[in-house]
Amino acid sequence: MFSAGIAIVVLSVTIAPSAPAALKNTQVDAYLKSAVASKVLANPGVILLDPVTGEIIFEKDADSLRMPASLLKLFTATSILNYTQPDFRFNTEILTGAEPNTLMISGSLDPWMTRSDAVAKKYNRVSLPSIFRTALKKLDVENGSPIKTLQIQYADIFSDDLAFIKSQFQSRHIKVTTLKVTNADTHLFAKESIAKYQSPTLQEIVDWMLLWSNNTLGDRLGLYAARKAGYGYSAKGIQQTDLKTLNELSIHSTGFKAVDGSGLSRSNRVSTRMLAELLLKTYKSDKYGAIYQGLPIGGKTGTLSKRFIKSAPKAIGLARAKTGTLTGVVSLAGYVQGGDHDYIFVIVADKVPPSAAASKSARDAIDKIIASFAKPIASV
Repeated sequence: MFSAGIAIVVLSVTIAPSAPAALKNTQVDAYLKSAVASKVLANPGVILLDPVTGEIIFEKDADSLRMPASLLKLFTATSILNYTQPDFRFNTEILTGAEPNTLMISGSLDPWMTRSDAVAKKYNRVSLPSIFRTALKKLDVENGSPIKTLQIQYADIFSDDLAFIKSQFQSRHIKVTTLKVTNADTHLFAKESIAKYQSPTLQEIVDWMLLWSNNTLGDRLGLYAARKAGYGYSAKGIQQTDLKTLNELSIHSTGFKAVDGSGLSRSNRVSTRMLAELLLKTYKSDKYGAIYQGLPIGGKTGTLSKRFIKSAPKAIGLARAKTGTLTGVVSLAGYVQGGDHDYIFVIVADKVPPSAAASKSARDAIDKIIASFAKPIASV
C-alpha cells in the first residue's frame, strides 16, 4: 500500500561545519505538525533534516513510495548528465544517396527537433519542415523534375520525427519507403551532403526540460541516457540507468520505479527521501549544475511563473523548484533561499482529491509552507 504524503527536507548550508542549524527544532516541529494536519494535503508525511548534525528533526513516511509526477524528471536530468557532458550537442546531417531518389538521414537522436519553423527559429531548434524543404528541393533538381518516389534511409532519428518527415513528402503525392541503416551506411552510400544541423548544448536542453516540464524531452532524454549507459533503448533501460546513477551517488533506491523519463506514468514510484538525497548530492555540482540552473523560479519563470504571486508572495524570487502534477498528485521539489541559508525541500502529495479546486488548494498550501522558510539575504 502506498501512503499519501508530503515530504520536506531542509538543508541549511553553512560556511563552517560547526555552525548552528538555521532553524530551531521546536519552531519547525510546531509548524510542520500543523502542516501535517492540513486536510487539503491529504494526510501528508514529513521529514526534516539538519545535515550539519545529521539529526532528523521531524519525520513521517519518508520512505513510502509515491507517484512523483514530473519530479521524476530530476532523475532523468541526473542520469543524462551522468553519461553525457553538458556541452554535448546533437548533430543531424541529410545527404542524397548514390541511388536516384534516395534521401539519407544521419542522426544522433536529437531530442529537441520541432515541427514548427517559428519555434525552431526562436529557440535555436532543428526544424523538421526545414529538413523536408531542403531535401525536396535538392532531390527535384537532381531528378530534373518533381520526384514521384523516394526512399529514406535513416539512422538515429526518433520514429515520430521520421514519421513527420515522411508525411511531408506524402502530402506532395510522393510514394515513400523507409529503410533503417547505420550512420556509417548513410555516409558510405551517400552521393552528397546537403545540410547539417546542430542542437543547442545538452545543458540548455536539460534547462528547458526542467523549466517547462517538457514531457517529450523527459522521455527522449531518459531513453538516450539508457542507450549511453548500455541498457538499451527501452523503458526497462530507463529504470536500470536511473538505478545505476542512484547507486553511484550512494542514494537509497529500494522500491524505485521509473517506466518513463517524464513522470507521466502513474506506475512510477519514488520515495521522498530518494528525491531529497538526489537534490542534496547534485546541489551546485559541476557535473550536475544544469539541474539547479534549469529549475523555475517562483513567481518569475517557467512552470512557477504564476505560483506564489497570490498564495505566498513572500517567496517570490526566492524559490527555485521543479513542479509535478497528475490527477490527484501535487508535488514540488527544489531550493528556497532563507536569508544567508539555502534550504532543500521536497513535497509530494499523492492522494489529493481529483478535482481542479483540490489541486489548487494543495498547491497554495505547499506554497505557504515554502514561504515560511523564505527570506532574502539581508542587505549589508
